[in-house]
Amino acid sequence: MAKKRHSGQGGGGCSSGVGTGRRDDRRYDSRSRSRLRCGGNEDWPPRATGRRPSCRRRRKAFAVYDSRERRSGGPHGGVHRLRDSREVRGGRAHRFADAHAVRTRDGGGGGCDGCREPPWRPPLPQRRSRSRSRRGGASLPTPPPPLRLPPPRPPPPPQRAPSMSAWSQDRIVQVKQKDGFACQGSSSGTSATERKAPTCARNGDRTGCASRSGTGSGSMSGSNSDDDEIIHFSWRKGMVMNSKYHLAKLLGDGTFGRVVLAHDQCSDRQVAIKIIRDVKRYMDNAKIEADILKDIRQADPDGTSGCAIMYETFTHEQRFYCLVFEPLGASLYDFLKGNCFRGFWMQDIQSFAQQCMQALMFLHGHLRMTHTDLKPENILLQSMEPPYVDHFPREAEWLRRNGPSSPSKGQAAGDYLRPASSRIKLIDFGNATYEDEHHSSIINTRQYRGPEVLLGLGWDERSDLWSIGCILMELYAGEQLFATHEELEHLALMVQVIGAIPAGMLEGTSQAVRDSYLIQDPHTGHWRLPWPERASSPSSERHVYIQRPLLEQVLPEHVVFAEFCRELLALDPRRRPAAVDALRHEFLSAHFRE
Repeated sequence: MAKKRHSGQGGGGCSSGVGTGRRDDRRYDSRSRSRLRCGGNEDWPPRATGRRPSCRRRRKAFAVYDSRERRSGGPHGGVHRLRDSREVRGGRAHRFADAHAVRTRDGGGGGCDGCREPPWRPPLPQRRSRSRSRRGGASLPTPPPPLRLPPPRPPPPPQRAPSMSAWSQDRIVQVKQKDGFACQGSSSGTSATERKAPTCARNGDRTGCASRSGTGSGSMSGSNSDDDEIIHFSWRKGMVMNSKYHLAKLLGDGTFGRVVLAHDQCSDRQVAIKIIRDVKRYMDNAKIEADILKDIRQADPDGTSGCAIMYETFTHEQRFYCLVFEPLGASLYDFLKGNCFRGFWMQDIQSFAQQCMQALMFLHGHLRMTHTDLKPENILLQSMEPPYVDHFPREAEWLRRNGPSSPSKGQAAGDYLRPASSRIKLIDFGNATYEDEHHSSIINTRQYRGPEVLLGLGWDERSDLWSIGCILMELYAGEQLFATHEELEHLALMVQVIGAIPAGMLEGTSQAVRDSYLIQDPHTGHWRLPWPERASSPSSERHVYIQRPLLEQVLPEHVVFAEFCRELLALDPRRRPAAVDALRHEFLSAHFRE
């Protein structure tokens, strides 16, 4: 008989317990233990009735649980150890003599809030195809055979949002391996997101440089595994699409589909074909983006606006919707990661800033459109030429901030690479919004989201200027300016780095926002942030406290750059300059030695 896996309901506030570490003194009664073991079905194992179960049936029902440990790989890595006493008292089967919930690593109690990630453990091949959830489930007709299970698998690393930068990850070539790190190309199409890189500390995630959180829906990866071939469009080298595109190389995979480098036989040029998965919501989103890209191409036929060029769209085999783009280089985020987040030269940052302002002037002025999702992943280098080795002029400052004695930081940095060209293009217009369209309440990836969006005050095209200010500071320091995952902490960081939020903005918030993020001063009647009294943790309070004001985060010779960013990061969006006005700032015409 086929055996089904069933879920139970554990104690301690989590569906499968909490954490891994020392045991708690918490006990479960026999009813809770039976539900935990049997997926909530109270009719199995059999209760004592008028007939006492035979010894043979009793042995068959409970012998399989002798000396067995079942570990639950729930969302918090909980572990339950269950032992069977095989005792029958007063005609009732006492099925579990003991069941202990396990505390979290720091000795904390049960509950979902505050659960921490479990320690690393070896893989769990026997349970690879099983669900990690333990809730729900029907009755278990026959107990499963006893298993000696290894410890649970480690949690997967956080993923980045999908980025078309995987078009040319293989173009970042290995120049020289040093301390185990180099940006290296791969003919198999492996993206830089999956390549081995040193674990440089970043304030945003408090994790390594190989991963960084985001609010996107997935991540690009250049894997050619069998699973990807099942999920994505199956291709082979030399395959012809739309009667003229000869596929050459996989550039990257994402939740939307995959990107393949191809040669256009008609125009004799290379193109990047974005092949959308055969999923309705992905195809609908791709068609919306294609319509926006057609408007951009119509308004900018020469391709000088700084926005990605889409040549055409077609449907392959009446199933796969495809968008044909110009091939582009790596994203600015991938370049940061390849250099272990050491930042760019000021000359390059100046060029990036000027091109971004020109692109936004085109979008805001000509098309009346807001991008709404600007971030380093969505700014791609235009050139596919490999980078070259150079020195990093702010190396001393970077080592001082990251700690030169740490083997995972300064010692693993390796050679510093500069892009062959500083020309860039903006991509990912799937969330772009026209001026006369409905404006959703939430836009942008969290770390690049303006205060007017957090406070629910509405937004316009100047929210893009805020995002550019965050991006430029990140390209300078190598770290996110507002590294956070909480709204209240995010607002507190803005106050710490930029200054107090104008009272008029706080007065204009809705009651729901006030209940969540604000309190009213009993003496003045003005609204303010309840910080630090409502900080989620001491570490969150410290994270805000150690942040320096914006002008103190740059070297003295770069103060004009910080002043430019401060104008873009005005908390009141009405005080931010338009893109056309920002182009006249003295920073964009200043001369820098590096």
